[in-house]
Formats: sequence, C-alpha cells, structure tokens
Amino acid sequence: MNEKNKINWTALSTLYQFAVIVIANIVVSGGIGYLLYRFLGMGKVWISFFLLFGAFSGIYNGIRYLLKEAERYDRDKDNDDKNSDNTGSPGNS
Repeated sequence: MNEKNKINWTALSTLYQFAVIVIANIVVSGGIGYLLYRFLGMGKVWISFFLLFGAFSGIYNGIRYLLKEAERYDRDKDNDDKNSDNTGSPGNS
C-alpha cells in the first residue's frame, strides 16, 4: 500500500476515544439530572445543570486523555529513535 494512502489508525482511535469520553460524561450526568427531576421532584433546571456539568467534565477528561496519549506517543517515539541509533551503526556493540 502506498505510504500516502495509509490511514493513521492510532490517531483515529484516539479521536474516537475522546468522543466516547465526552459523550459518556454527558449521558451519565444527564441521566443523574433526569433521575433527580423524575423521582425526587426537583425542577427541570437540574437536568440542564447536570448536562452542562457533564459537558464540562467530559471535555476536561477528554483533554486529559489526549495529553496522556501525546505524552505516550512522544515517549515511544524517543525510545524508537534511541533504539534505531544504537543498533543502526556498525561500530556499536
């Protein structure tokens, strides 16, 4: 396969994981807001509050995940560079 036509699956899976984190936070916190409204008789404003809270916490956790992945990528890249430098030259043993 041509190098230009290859899809970077690692970047795609990282983006997918970011979306799952954000959506899951919104759904869970929205569900909590709905339960408070439905079973405890609290106002509908709690649904909106928890949806916003879920969006903010989802974005925060998603960014934390992206930063961890970027750090892991840099660390792996540095290790690969060091390994190729040590094994690439014929004089090193």
